[in-house]
Amino acid sequence: MYRSLFAIGLAAFAMSAVAQTAAPQTAANQDPSQKIVAVINGETITAAKLDQLYNRTSAQMRAEYEKNGGKIAFLDNYLRKRLLVQEAIKSGYDKHPDVQVDMEAAKESALFDRYVRDVIASQVVTANDIQKYYDEHPSEFQRSEMVKVRHIVVVPNGAGPHPKTAGDAMDEIKKIATELHAQMQTPPGTDPAAAARVRSNYFAAAARQYSEDGSAQSGGDLGWTGRGTFDPQFEEAAFGLPVGQMSGIIETRFGYHLIFVDAKKPAGVATFDEVKKDIRERLLAQRIADVMATVSRLTNELQSKSKVAVYPENIE
Repeated sequence: MYRSLFAIGLAAFAMSAVAQTAAPQTAANQDPSQKIVAVINGETITAAKLDQLYNRTSAQMRAEYEKNGGKIAFLDNYLRKRLLVQEAIKSGYDKHPDVQVDMEAAKESALFDRYVRDVIASQVVTANDIQKYYDEHPSEFQRSEMVKVRHIVVVPNGAGPHPKTAGDAMDEIKKIATELHAQMQTPPGTDPAAAARVRSNYFAAAARQYSEDGSAQSGGDLGWTGRGTFDPQFEEAAFGLPVGQMSGIIETRFGYHLIFVDAKKPAGVATFDEVKKDIRERLLAQRIADVMATVSRLTNELQSKSKVAVYPENIE
C-alpha cells in the first residue's frame, strides 16, 4: 500500500550473492545481534540491522523470501542495492539539486507514511482489535510442523551444471561430507547454540561452493517448509535430524544430498506475538477508508488551528 512499484521491483530482483564469504563471527560471548553478517566496501551490516530491515518488509514479501532463501536472499538483494547507492554517492550524484529535492521529498513522505501507519491508524485498528481478531480466528493461525533446512546437492548421470557419472557424483559428495565433518568439530564445552551457528556458516559456505542447484547462491537455504514438499527420502531426513546437525548422504531423484537443519517449529497455533503484525496489516487493509477519513479529519483540525497562507497569484 505504501511501497512504490519501483521499490517492489527492486525487492523482487534476482537473489544471487554479491559478497564474498568472510570468516564467521564465532565468539561465544558476543552479542548475537552485533555479529557481522556482511561487509560491503567497508560498510558493516550487523545481524541487528539485517533483522530491522527484514522486519520492515511486508508480510507477503517476507513469505516470498522464506520460500526463496529467507534472510540470506534478502541480504543478497540488499547488498546489490547498497552497491548502487554507494556508487551514486561516490560519483557525487546525491549532490545534484534535483536529486536533493527528491531525497527531501522521500524523507517527508516516509515520515508522513510512518506517522499515519503507526500513530493515526492506531485509532482505527487498536491493540484490542488485533487481540480480538486473534482470539476469534484460531483456525487461521494453525501451522503444521515446519523445518528450516539447507542442502548441498551433486547431480549424477550427466545432468546438472557439471556433468558427471553417478560414481563421480558419489565420490564428490563423500569428499564434501568429509571436509564438512572436519570443519564442524567444536571444542568441548562450546555453547550448543553458538556451535550450531558455526556449523551452519560452514555448511552455507560449502553449499555456495559445491551445490549444483539454484539454492547454492543463498548457502543452500530452502527456507521454512512443511511436510509434503520434499522427496520422501529428503523429507524423512530433514524432519528427523536434530537442529544444528548435518545428515549423511541422502539419495533422491535429483541427486546426492547433504542436509543441515537450521531450525524447527512444532505443529500448533502460532503465538500472538508471531502474527500480530500481520493481523494489523490485514485489518488496516480492510479499514483503509476509515484511516484516510481520520487523516482528513485531523488535517482539517490542524489547518483550522494553524496559520496557513496561500498565494495562488504566484503559482505559474
